[in-house]
Amino acid sequence: MHIMKEKQEKFRSTLAVTFALFTSIIICYSPLSAQNKNNSYVITHDDSLALEKLIVEKYYVSDASDYTDTLQSPLPKASVTYRIFIDLKPGYSLQLVFGNQKHELVLETSTRFYNDKTADAFTGFNINPKYVSSGNIAFDSWITMGAAARGFTGILRSEDTTGFSLISNRASLKLADGLTKGVLPDFKQFNLDLNFFNNDSNATRFSTNDGGWAALGGVKGPTPENRVLIAQLTTNGKLTFRLNVQIGTPTGGSVKFVASKPEASEIQFDGLIQK
Repeated sequence: MHIMKEKQEKFRSTLAVTFALFTSIIICYSPLSAQNKNNSYVITHDDSLALEKLIVEKYYVSDASDYTDTLQSPLPKASVTYRIFIDLKPGYSLQLVFGNQKHELVLETSTRFYNDKTADAFTGFNINPKYVSSGNIAFDSWITMGAAARGFTGILRSEDTTGFSLISNRASLKLADGLTKGVLPDFKQFNLDLNFFNNDSNATRFSTNDGGWAALGGVKGPTPENRVLIAQLTTNGKLTFRLNVQIGTPTGGSVKFVASKPEASEIQFDGLIQK
C-alpha cells in the first residue's frame, strides 16, 4: 500500500508539472494577452510600430568546393543559406511565431530544404557548437527563437565584428560566422512536425494552421538593433514564406502582427510575406 501511495503521489506531481507547462504555453500562444482579451490593454502608437522590418539574410552561398566537402549529406549545387530575423523596436520582445485557421504559417521552396543528416537538429538550440565546422552542419535548416547553436545567439554577419568564428571550414565565414555567446530563452513548440527538418528527400513545404514556436517570457535580440533570428533555411530553389508573430510590449501587453487579413486588434505587416 505504501509503494502504491508513493506511485500515486508521484503521478499526481507529474501531472501538476505537465499542466503548469501546458498552461504557460497556452498563455504564450494566445493571439493576444489576457489583458487584450479583456480589452483593458490598449495598443499604443508605439506598439503598432513594434515590428520594424523582417530581414532575410543571405548567410552563405555555396560554391563548387561545397559539393564534395561533406560527411553524409551532400549540399545541392547553387544552394543558398538564408537566415530570417524579426527586427523589433528597442524594449519589445518576440513571444511567438504562429499559424492559425485564419492565418496559415508557411515556409516553402520550389525545390527542397537542405537537412544535414549528421546535424540531427530540428531547431537552432540543437546545433552542437563543437561540430558546427564538420561537413555541412553549419548550413542545416531549422527554426529557432534566437539560438543558432547551443549557448550561441544568431546575429547578422554584418554585425559580427568579433573576428572570432566557430566555423573554420569555410573561408568566407572564418572572420564572421553570425554567432555570439548569449543567454538563450526557454524554447517551446506545439502542434508542429519537426521531423520535417530531418527529412533529406521531400522537405518542400512546412506549414501549420494550428501551431507555432515560442520563447516563454519573450526574447530580445542580442544587439541594440533588437533583431531576433527565427529560422535558418538552405535551398537551391526559390524561398517563399508567410509568417505571423506575437510581440510583447514593454508594459506587459502583446500585439499580434499577421501577413494578411487582420481582424480585431491584429496588425497587417506586408513584410511577413515573401512571394
